[in-house]
Amino acid sequence: MRLFRWIALAAVSCAAMPAGAAPEAAATPVAITTPTPAATPKARPFPFQSVVISVDAAAKSFRMGKKIVHQVYIVPTTRVMNGDGTPGTFESLKPGVEVRGAVRKRVNGDYEAVSVKIGPKPD
Repeated sequence: MRLFRWIALAAVSCAAMPAGAAPEAAATPVAITTPTPAATPKARPFPFQSVVISVDAAAKSFRMGKKIVHQVYIVPTTRVMNGDGTPGTFESLKPGVEVRGAVRKRVNGDYEAVSVKIGPKPD
């Protein structure tokens, strides 16, 4: 019964409005804003241990893997260390050398090195 009263009230209010007149709420422009996308948090680093397949000095990257090959980029914030704990350099990466450390996955699927230790793990 109440539903019919609401429908009748709406019909009467629409009929009382002059033709061509718009409701006041629709006459005022409403700014439509799109929410800004949230900054994507950096992916969490995870450990790796593998063998270097090739080194690209121009791109400051190396390829590693046994069954699956991954491209790893060295960035200015990457900590490069030798296996004995002394500071290492990118130039000490050679094919066939064991590496371990932590990487972070990029949006395009490549990896960004957080830390790289060059050489076999000491016992």
